This record gives sequence, structure tokens and C-alpha cells, in this order.
Amino acid sequence: MKRNLLIALAVVTAFCIVLPHCGSDKAGRDDYCETNGDCAGSLVCENNTCVEGSSDDCNPACTEEFETCFQGQCVPFGNPDDKDGDGSPVGEDCDDFNPEIFPGAHEYCDGLDNNCDGLTDEGCPDCQDNEVQACSTDLGECTVGLQNCTGGSWDTCPGTGPQPELCDSLDNDCDGLTDEVCPCADGDEFPCGIDEGNCAVGVQTCEAGLWSGCHNGELPRAEICDGQDDDCDGVTDDGFNLDAPCVGQGECGAGRIECAADLDVRCDSMPGGSNDQSLGEVCDTLDNDCDGLTDEGLEADIAPDSCALAQELGGLPDNVVGGSRTTVVGNLWPPGDEDWYKVTAIDNLAEDLDDSCDSFHFALRFDQNPAGLLLDVYVDSCTDEDLDCREDDAYNFYYDYNEILGGQPVGQCECYGQDEESSVEGFNICTDETRTFYVRVHAGDGQVETCENYQLTFSNGVAVPVP
Repeated sequence: MKRNLLIALAVVTAFCIVLPHCGSDKAGRDDYCETNGDCAGSLVCENNTCVEGSSDDCNPACTEEFETCFQGQCVPFGNPDDKDGDGSPVGEDCDDFNPEIFPGAHEYCDGLDNNCDGLTDEGCPDCQDNEVQACSTDLGECTVGLQNCTGGSWDTCPGTGPQPELCDSLDNDCDGLTDEVCPCADGDEFPCGIDEGNCAVGVQTCEAGLWSGCHNGELPRAEICDGQDDDCDGVTDDGFNLDAPCVGQGECGAGRIECAADLDVRCDSMPGGSNDQSLGEVCDTLDNDCDGLTDEGLEADIAPDSCALAQELGGLPDNVVGGSRTTVVGNLWPPGDEDWYKVTAIDNLAEDLDDSCDSFHFALRFDQNPAGLLLDVYVDSCTDEDLDCREDDAYNFYYDYNEILGGQPVGQCECYGQDEESSVEGFNICTDETRTFYVRVHAGDGQVETCENYQLTFSNGVAVPVP
């Protein structure tokens, strides 16, 4: 028993030689360690040796993309769900390192998919092959590149673009601020911004453990088309392809791309441009006002295109001296249009009985018919049974003309009484032929449709030649 105890004491003594301070829970300065937990107090384990810790030392190391080592502890910085702070979360943002790229952003002509729709430079005019433009920025850690045009589209920019902001005293995301997502010691200051374009240098300060904005400075903004360098990259209105050749819509000819609004450009030959070539629309099958439509807005009438909604023209009595008339002006445009009118031709029976002469005679005549338009006339209804005239260019409705004056029929003269019993031998019977007419104006088969106006006169009680 005594021999075994001596052997055990010898083993313990030997172990203490290998690991000093074996009677203490923690290792002291310069002692052997494997982790920070092996070291006493504020000592940390570096290279298996306990040493005084630094505010910059964290063990295990922090996750660089989401944390920073601050006063010996890993502290989260920024928003891991929106690393570039543009309001668009990871998973929706196609580049969460660049705050100018997110769904719904303006699509610049820069070879990038700015709005995350899977397309690049959509809506941009073709660039000219071998053309070169500056791209990216030299703000912060970014570098400018020269972008080439190939096949009418801009190549990828070879410059260095924004990266996630790290806590390393550098402006990694190239927004003019440094370590803005990182913790800090109150009262610390750091310069921000840049003296370029619309930007100005200011100071960011540490307030309540976080960096402030740029006091008394001006940071880069998204570039707008305004003749200024808003994003402070040394290039004015970049991404808008200004001064590139273009051809306006319709009759607006060749021009150059220019600013139209903050985020809009236009060909300077288009309406409102500095070289505006647009004109008022005229009937010539051309897009004179350069709005993508041809001969639009030239309709001179408001006539509906159905019998049930025919334009009401009122009544035309036959007892007016010289007869009564009404004239309409219209056109059938766009192609496929038709016009419907409704008019009542009044046969004044009391007047007929009084002067023994009925001058009722309803007539339709084109005064102007440049396209060879045709008439369909329905009497008293829109049904097929009441269709009285189809595809003609004139129409007459009258009763028993039997007298010619001056070479023209003048009506149912003479008439006497309303029936055979009250009539007088040798006289016609006076009758009331009042009718409502529905008139359709339309183009015939094979007609060339035009927006030129027609003029159509409706009359009653007027001596009109009868074909």
C-alpha cells in the first residue's frame, strides 16, 4: 500500500511540472492555454499563451459579414436582411451590396440590371459599337472603369463596385460614409463625403454608440438627368446615354438623346424637345404629332355607331316657306366607323287642308362625299323589315307628285279632304305622311376609308330632283 501511494505522488508531481499552477482554475500571463476560457481575468489565449487582451481581439473570430469585434466582443452591425440599406430585403434584392440596385429602381443605361427584373438596360437606345463610357465611381474603395459597347449594349463595368460595409475604417460600400453601420465610442469623429460634383466633405460623429449622418456635408445621391453630377463620380448625367443619335416617332425625324425629366430622356426631335419636329395632326395617314397614332382626333361628328343610339336631329316640317333643312358634317374614322342619325319628317295635315296643297318630300343628299360613302335608310324602326333603301348615295320619300312647277315636282297638289267622302273629284286626298327615318352612313365594300369629312343634308318640303 505504501509503495502504491509513493507512485501516485510521483505521477502528480510530474504532471505539475508539465502544467504549472495546476492548483489554480485559470492560467496566468504567459502561461500555456488552448482557449480564452483557460486564461485568468482579462487575459486572452493567443498562440497557446495567455496575454493581455486588446479591444480589437475576439475569440472565436466574429462572422465578418454580420459582426465586428468591439471591446473584446462580437457585436452585430448593419441589417443582415438588408445589407445595403436600400429597403429591399435579401432574396428580393438582386445585389444587396449596392444601394442603387433594388426592385423598382430606375433602369440606367449602364450594363446593369438596376431594377432586378432580369433584364439589362431595357428601354435604353442602342449604344454605338466600340463606344466607351466611364462606369462605377472612385468614391471610397470603389474604382472607375471604362465600359465598352458591344452589339448595341454596354458590357459589364470592369471597375470595382460597392461591397458590404465592414468595420475597418474604410468606405467599402462607396456611399461617402465610413463604418456607418458599426459601433463606436461616443465623441469619435470621422470625415465623410467628397468634394466632387454636388457632394461636399463633412464630419460624422459617434452619438450614443452609433455613427451619425454626414454633418455639414453632402453625400452622393442617385443620378438624375439634370446637367449635374448627383452621384459624385466625376461624370455628369451618366447612365442616360445623352447625345446618342436617335430617331423620333412618326414624322419626327433624327435627333439626339436629351433630358426630359429627372429620370426620363427623349429624342430631342420629339414633342417638347429642343429640336421639336412635331406638327398638328392632319388627315394624311401620317403620325404628324408623333404620338404613335395616325390621323387620330380628327373625327368631326359625335354620331353613334348603332341605330338604337342614333343621333337625334329633331323634326323637319314640310310647311316652312322654302322647306326645312338640317346639315351634318362628319367622317368615318378610324376605319370601321359608321354614323347613325334619326330625323322625323313632319307632314302638316292642317296646313295641307288649309291651302289644298301637300308639299311633303323628305330627301337626303351628300353635299360632300370624298370617300364615296353610302346610305342605308330605315323608316319608323331599325328592323330589317323597315329597311327602305340600301347602299345608295341619295334618298327620297314623297307621296303622289302630280304637278310640275319650273321643271320640279312640288308635292301633292292639289289635295282636298282627308278621305274619299270629303274629297272633291279631281283633287288628291290630303294624307299625313309623317315618318321617322333612321339613316346609316357607312363605307361600301372595297372603299378606301379616309378621315376627310362628308357633308349630308336632310330636307323636307323642298323641291328636290327625283332620280
